Amino acid sequence: MDLHGKVCVVTGASSGIGRRTALDLARAGARVCVAARREQRLTELISEMGGEAQGHSYAVTDVADREQVKKLAAHVRATYDRCDVLVNNAGIPGRSEFSADAIDDLQKVMNVNFYGAVYCTAEFLDLLEASSPSHVVNVTSVAGRLASPGFSTYSASKFALVGWTESLEPEMAKRGIYFSSIEPGFIPTEGFPQEGLTKDPMLSRILGTEGQVSAAILDAISSRKPVRVVPRWYYLLQVPKVLTPPVYRFVLKRLMDSGMVGRVGESS
Repeated sequence: MDLHGKVCVVTGASSGIGRRTALDLARAGARVCVAARREQRLTELISEMGGEAQGHSYAVTDVADREQVKKLAAHVRATYDRCDVLVNNAGIPGRSEFSADAIDDLQKVMNVNFYGAVYCTAEFLDLLEASSPSHVVNVTSVAGRLASPGFSTYSASKFALVGWTESLEPEMAKRGIYFSSIEPGFIPTEGFPQEGLTKDPMLSRILGTEGQVSAAILDAISSRKPVRVVPRWYYLLQVPKVLTPPVYRFVLKRLMDSGMVGRVGESS
């Protein structure tokens, strides 16, 4: 897909991966609608992208609220009457270990990380189909492939999003809507600072960057790649799970027992 002149919607755009992706899409010539909960951040981003004169716009949106997502879709329909690319990036961490008191946190994280993407895709479906070939990018996580001890809430939301994306990809391709799962590893952002890694000279080597994730998103759009892991070498982490499950489970237990999980912090 040549992005010049295309209409792209990016959720969770007030910071981190979403913000960087919006900027890179604008540099590629796209008209970008950015959505997030913090209006001041959005107006500053629009200005940095070149302003409304360049075809950019924003809509204050909490993706966990379907009525707000409907208003976002209505704004895009009224402003552009098309949607070529939808980037479902909005996400929040879920840090607590599971307990009877963790249900509310689980529902909150699922509402943003999973249902937020579901709501956006559903409300934009008619525009995406009318604009086909179009593309939906779901920013999932390596934590949606590999369980993270102590972070079951976050892993559950990302496992759900990965499975949903993989199921939809062949189904929606028949309608001219292509799906990609972008799976970041440990990426320092405002919402996911990764302090346990950034402060350790050795562990910091496994970190990726917002720019790498944004580049993977744009590459997936242009080449219709269904899956991109960032950094790419994180693919190798999935080998033990597939080929030697007992070894995989042993390593998870050792990480939990050693306290390494607490040092590493959230996945992106």
